Amino acid sequence: MFVDAHNHLDFYKDSLNLNKALNIIDCDNIKTLGCSMNLESYLFTKNLSISHKNIIPCFGIHPWEAYKNYRNLDTFDEYIKECKVIGEIGLDYHWVLESEKFPYMNRVFEYFSDKASKYNKITNIHTKGAENEVLQTIKKYNLRTPIIHWYSGDLDTLKKFLDYGCYFTISIDIGHSSLTNEIVKLLPLGRIFTETDGPTALKNNKYVYPDEVKNIIKWISFIKNIPYEEVKAQIWNNFNTLFSN
Repeated sequence: MFVDAHNHLDFYKDSLNLNKALNIIDCDNIKTLGCSMNLESYLFTKNLSISHKNIIPCFGIHPWEAYKNYRNLDTFDEYIKECKVIGEIGLDYHWVLESEKFPYMNRVFEYFSDKASKYNKITNIHTKGAENEVLQTIKKYNLRTPIIHWYSGDLDTLKKFLDYGCYFTISIDIGHSSLTNEIVKLLPLGRIFTETDGPTALKNNKYVYPDEVKNIIKWISFIKNIPYEEVKAQIWNNFNTLFSN
């Protein structure tokens, strides 16, 4: 079994590309956390999961969508209760340039963090440019073993996330990003997941499919000098450990 711990299946807009991605997930046995941007994308992924058992639909409001959804937070409780993972949630002070949207991001992130704590949910968290603020929120709500998505902050803060007990996804920039390579060297293998972040996280301007996780494993294996099969097995063990608690 392989793991794609952060994907956006609704980004495969074209049915041909979506069917190809779903076939890869099924045939290659890729356990996939299908993160949502909003309620619509969650329901889309939830529907896919009915006939594709490797897909785990995750419900959250992405920080980019927070300003559109902060008014109706109380309507989301039933979806939070039913999902195994809350995500994608978090903060983004890098790509979101309009400072007037920051209070809405914070309100939405606080809401979902409070619910995650209340219902003891795993979280899948976006931290871009807001790493310390996200860490403080995680601690404030005593969140259960969060998954930190595609971390790109400083290494001192990464160590604080690590000390808290977080897992980290390694994505398609491995081998091309010196920071990601350094993060892989620093992280224990027991805290690593692989991810693709959906088809629009382009690699060399090429469309990404879920089996890209195999190449990510190859790079982790190379950087950490650990056999491929051992890396693959440990990532799968990490997944089982997280979901058995």
